Amino acid sequence: MFDLWASEHSVLREKVIEHIFLAELSRALVLDLKLPFEVLRAEFDANGYDVAIEAAGLLRHVQLKASASTGRRAHVDVQLSLADKPGGCVIWIFVDPDSLKLGPFLWFGDERGRSLPPLGDREVKHSRGDATGAKKVRPRLRRISKGEFTRFETIKELAKAMFPPLDHSLLLERHLARLPDWSRIGEMMRGLRWETSAPFAYMIDGYALAREAGIADPIAFSDDKRAQAERTGRWLGTPLELWLVLFMEHRRDYFSGAIGVPLEYEPQPILDDLCEALAQGFGRAR
Repeated sequence: MFDLWASEHSVLREKVIEHIFLAELSRALVLDLKLPFEVLRAEFDANGYDVAIEAAGLLRHVQLKASASTGRRAHVDVQLSLADKPGGCVIWIFVDPDSLKLGPFLWFGDERGRSLPPLGDREVKHSRGDATGAKKVRPRLRRISKGEFTRFETIKELAKAMFPPLDHSLLLERHLARLPDWSRIGEMMRGLRWETSAPFAYMIDGYALAREAGIADPIAFSDDKRAQAERTGRWLGTPLELWLVLFMEHRRDYFSGAIGVPLEYEPQPILDDLCEALAQGFGRAR
């Protein structure tokens, strides 16, 4: 009789659990957190991770561990190289051996953009001795006990820990810091009006910023914000969101204009209001 938990089926067992885990995590990211995501697989695990998952502007390099829920294992061994990877983390999954139902989940990771917590100095030795009987140290591994992990009962709780809500102010600041003329923001914002706002709007790469913010469809997002403003008379949103809308409105204006036909400029009060809301919001954020 086939036994998935037999030692000779360890590689197959790991892959089966990995597939189930990624399917359940995908459901939580899309349905619960409303986040688009990408999954990349390592060719081999020499770099300390099994999969890399990107969502909400954060890249997580994940090392997966799995144990039967009936087991008594008290620790796992983690490769030191995982600490060098962006968003490195270890997920220890407990699995019902009969149904393959996953949970609980143990998490060893750190906050957004930071590396692993200290791995300590508990060395790992080979399980078998050499010719003299001595068990040599495996230098690139560290032993992490179960007590050092954070426990989550559901995949939704784990997904929130892996990809916490974005801080839009920090994300926008990080995006602008990569631009050569970001120091001119204050100057460009004074007296900002729609008619003269194109240079300001294009200071950001709206499509890249939308991806970092976890906004899968920036056009639909901008349309929703405009419809809300037309309905309520107010532009609502973070400075990042309003700046993104300004960028998309200029893209809309560019692509919808007639080519080679002189047009009289028609003021758009609602877009002047957008510029004013953005300037006020950014001033408060700074």
